[in-house]
Amino acid sequence: MVRALYDCPDLPLGPDGMRCRLIVATHQATKSRIGVTRLGVVYELFVTQLPQSAFMASDVVALYLHRGASAPALADEDQEQDPDRWVSHTATGQECWQIVSQWLWNLRLELGHQLDPDPVRTTEFAPAIAPTRTQEAHAQAPAQGYGPATVALPWKAGRFSGQDFPLQPDGTLRCPAGQALVANERRREADGSLRIVYAASLRSCRPCPLREQCQWNGNTTAKPRQVSVRLASTGGGFCSPPLA
Repeated sequence: MVRALYDCPDLPLGPDGMRCRLIVATHQATKSRIGVTRLGVVYELFVTQLPQSAFMASDVVALYLHRGASAPALADEDQEQDPDRWVSHTATGQECWQIVSQWLWNLRLELGHQLDPDPVRTTEFAPAIAPTRTQEAHAQAPAQGYGPATVALPWKAGRFSGQDFPLQPDGTLRCPAGQALVANERRREADGSLRIVYAASLRSCRPCPLREQCQWNGNTTAKPRQVSVRLASTGGGFCSPPLA
């Protein structure tokens, strides 16, 4: 079917004279009931406020003529759907339903408290107990059957060595920048000594301003700082501590 299009911008329409854009589409008369038929020609009118530079007349008519393809989908959306279709079969639906359920539960509790204002039960936590000197000494003491801890000597002038990472009461090492190094490996050497490897967090090392003085290749190092602590064996003939 061939249609003739007439684009009439900025026309006063209606009793209030609203300025609109009128598009007229004409084609030979058919059995369709859409439009107005005069002398064997069907006239269809389209009113819009889109400018000609943004939307051509053919675009407006094409949008109108292809409405039949989306009509079935729109009709399905107009019908009430089973909630299980959009809740249980999708992860986002399950999460949404969980949020709505939790919100309704909190709302019921709040409304119930308004009807029957009983005192709300609260839980008070006691303050943390400060560590005693005995516990601090035990944390600083070496493992049973091993001598004092030793670390590597400075390997280059101006660089931090293991001696710059003091042992803390909680069993961690503290770097010059104030970050904690946690023990993540324990292994027994051939001579019977125990070696403990402490490592920092990569998220703490990357933005650290002291990285050039701390790590082997400075800012190009891809791993966090590690410190190895060696505990010499005293040879007392007892069971060694478990190794990580």
